[in-house]
Amino acid sequence: MRRASFDEVLLAVNQAVLDPALWPAALTRAADHVGAIGGMVTRHGYDQGEAFMITGRLDTDLGKLYLERHLDDGYARRILWLPEGDPLLASALWPVAEVRRSALYAEILLPQRIEDHVMLNYAAWGGGSGGGGFAFCLDARTADAPDEALRRVTRLAPHLRQALDLAGALQASRGAERRLAAALDAAPHAVLMLDAGARLRHANAAGEALLRLADGLRLLPESGGPGRILAALPGETGRLHKLIGRAMATGLGGRMRISRPTGEPGWPVLVTPLTDEPGHPAVALLAGGPDTPPGPEMLRATFGLTQAEARVLHGIATGAGVPATAAALGLSPETVRSHLARCFDATGARSQAALAALVARLPRVSGPG
Repeated sequence: MRRASFDEVLLAVNQAVLDPALWPAALTRAADHVGAIGGMVTRHGYDQGEAFMITGRLDTDLGKLYLERHLDDGYARRILWLPEGDPLLASALWPVAEVRRSALYAEILLPQRIEDHVMLNYAAWGGGSGGGGFAFCLDARTADAPDEALRRVTRLAPHLRQALDLAGALQASRGAERRLAAALDAAPHAVLMLDAGARLRHANAAGEALLRLADGLRLLPESGGPGRILAALPGETGRLHKLIGRAMATGLGGRMRISRPTGEPGWPVLVTPLTDEPGHPAVALLAGGPDTPPGPEMLRATFGLTQAEARVLHGIATGAGVPATAAALGLSPETVRSHLARCFDATGARSQAALAALVARLPRVSGPG
């Protein structure tokens, strides 16, 4: 087994902070550096669903069995009271002779040739209802002379703890953004979540419908990057990006009207920060009057309808009903009903009221600019 270098471990751990799926590889690399059989990061939470274990080069099935059967063992319980200090051997907490008489040893440790652990507590997970941190598993040979393993884990300790700090902060930030995106999805107007470079982070259903029109607002590939940049007509894109940048940098919002190549009334756009903290994603809110439904062209693009079907849907959405819509469009009621059936299929709605409610949640074209 090649000893991984200290720098290789730090690189692997930092990559795992950004991508949690890489933690098993990072723990394996760290175990190689320490001279251990394998490594783990585990949280012992005694409330339902709080315990977890991520392992590198260890038996994942036995890890699951440990969480199911052995969280209340003295071996696990004593981990909770470790101070956040230097790493220490598990054998200093629970004598080896006692461990070898336990079901934990027979079911979990012996099958993996684990004779001791180098433990590194993470205080942020400590307390009366839980605890945890890192552990590196030693076989009999290394357990008989653990000083070098302890020295190497001691050198890694501040970096490993910092990695958990950063991973927790990043996870909280991503969770907050997911909750925010869910809230925006329920908004009746088109909402686009953007970063400082006007890259799209999230669009609710109404926002996606508006972008599909490509009528004044559209997405362009990011030059040299994987993102998509929100753009307007050439004379208005710069102003729009300035509004977004100002909202990100200062927390101050702004309004403008986006022209539409089709000649329809422009999109009234409100750019506003999501929080009072500069640097968070901004939101472009396409604000309009609450009573004017989108025009037939938007309905056609949004739901994949023909022009005739979209005109029927527009009439029904305004509350005109089948006879009045037929008279306004110069069609027979039977033709209107045929188009309406296609609208039901395309939208998933099952009644005229449901159709009207669905259309009411799409972007508006009226309102102050």
